Amino acid sequence: MVLATAEQNRIHGRKAWWSQFWAMTKKEFTVLTRYKFSFVLSFVQIMVIMFVFTVAAMVLAPPDQESFGVGIMFYSFILFMFFSTALWDIGNSLREEQYQGTLESLFMSPISYFSTLVSRILSNVIWTSLNVAIAFIFMSIVFGKLPVQNVFLGMIILVLSLFVCFGFSFGFAGLALQYKESMNTLTNFLQFFFMIVCAMFFPFSALPDIVLIVSRLIPLSYCVDLFRSTLIGIPPELLSYELEFGIVTFFAIVFPLLGIMFFRRTVTTAKRSGTLAEY
Repeated sequence: MVLATAEQNRIHGRKAWWSQFWAMTKKEFTVLTRYKFSFVLSFVQIMVIMFVFTVAAMVLAPPDQESFGVGIMFYSFILFMFFSTALWDIGNSLREEQYQGTLESLFMSPISYFSTLVSRILSNVIWTSLNVAIAFIFMSIVFGKLPVQNVFLGMIILVLSLFVCFGFSFGFAGLALQYKESMNTLTNFLQFFFMIVCAMFFPFSALPDIVLIVSRLIPLSYCVDLFRSTLIGIPPELLSYELEFGIVTFFAIVFPLLGIMFFRRTVTTAKRSGTLAEY
């Protein structure tokens, strides 16, 4: 009898988790697509940005390496888009909940904290993937065929890199609950910092030696290097392929675990101090 009750509780718990997850995912999509003009304009904005950076890459690249420079820029930009939206749409999305006055009622109800973050990830991945697909089509039409090698392996590395980005954003969401409005400044700083130090739009060889030392200490650098070198079909710049793949895999496992643990702790602290509703 006890075992049967325990099994029923587990089944009910799984159903409740999925119900919470889909309800919050639907809510995120509703917010994302609420203003049709802004939604369409976001895709236009991506194409404009891609055009500007691609022209710059072609101008600065040697005459016989224009496609190489464009490939580095485009594949790096894919990770940059996912990382940026992870910071803003996941890390800072709870600040929007506080601003709207719904965060306290959300977290005081018996829901899974993990499902609130995962629902934001799903909308993030779908929206950014649409941007990437449109940018790829646009680049192919305007600038010709992009260098594409090892697509299947590149997708595996992209998924691992996303786990690294989202794990970081989990912890960042916890910081947002603690430091509130000041996180906007920190988000802008980190976005710019990682864009430069992780060589998002240029080879790592272009970095000064002191910056390259810092770059080697950041896991995201290996995600960028491994992903774009795999798709372009060149050796990685920072370390050997095997070492970089091992580093990316390790942090793809560790970062989400540490991020969700830190997030849970900050939510518990905010509940006890009564600061969930404070903007």
